[in-house]
Amino acid sequence: MESQLNTEQRVQNRVTRSYLDVNTQLEHFAIISYKVPLHKIAHLIPKPFKLWTYTENGEEYALVSAVPFKDKDFSFYRISRFPKFKFFQTNFRTYIIDQRDNSHCAWFFATTLGSITSIIPEKVWKMPWKFATYTSSFKKKNDFYSEYKIDFKSKMGDGKIDIKSTGEEVKLLEGFKNMEEQIHILTHPVVGYYIISNKELGTYEIWHPRIDVKEGKATQLYFELFEQLGFLSKEEMNTPHSVLITPNIEFDILLPPRRVSNIDSDIFNI
Repeated sequence: MESQLNTEQRVQNRVTRSYLDVNTQLEHFAIISYKVPLHKIAHLIPKPFKLWTYTENGEEYALVSAVPFKDKDFSFYRISRFPKFKFFQTNFRTYIIDQRDNSHCAWFFATTLGSITSIIPEKVWKMPWKFATYTSSFKKKNDFYSEYKIDFKSKMGDGKIDIKSTGEEVKLLEGFKNMEEQIHILTHPVVGYYIISNKELGTYEIWHPRIDVKEGKATQLYFELFEQLGFLSKEEMNTPHSVLITPNIEFDILLPPRRVSNIDSDIFNI
């Protein structure tokens, strides 16, 4: 019940921050998740945060996700609805708890962006974003993808995504107590954090309605960043914890991001 109420509050709390706020429809939105043993990832998360984890067969795991999608009509709508930009994007994240208020958030390791505008978040706001070149192919009918293929190349690492819809509704996934907890943690983090330096983080917020995701299955997957970070081998990437897909979802991004100082951490800048 608590997770459901928290998600409903996030859906209802649609706010604005500045004239740089963005509104966009995201197409081909997927959440491809993997379980990672806690010892492989815990050292990357600074206080006051901790990883959301679960225990399976006596071992504690966190989840990491690659989240690919296409921004269909990205615009700074509070200034003007035009021009609108189209580009692919992939976020790499894990799921954390802010111990100051016990809220569930996302921690971003990196983002690849299929647009030269990636230089703005990278250089101006010190976000871990890199330009990438993308190729894609989709075949779908209604919400069912018979083909979903994305390949990208970037200095952050290359990636290959080949997934399909199963035609099934999403079930309760490993590690979650109930469906509302699963929705709240996995599909509805609205605050994200990322490393700027050893003593400074960045944070930004988003808004979106509840996401009507469907179950997917993997044909072939590879994310070089997850291999570089030591989370997963190439072989392990082909057996994800879960694949979730939705063809379209509206997003607001509240910009500019803010800086958070005095972080107690020796974390390096990825």
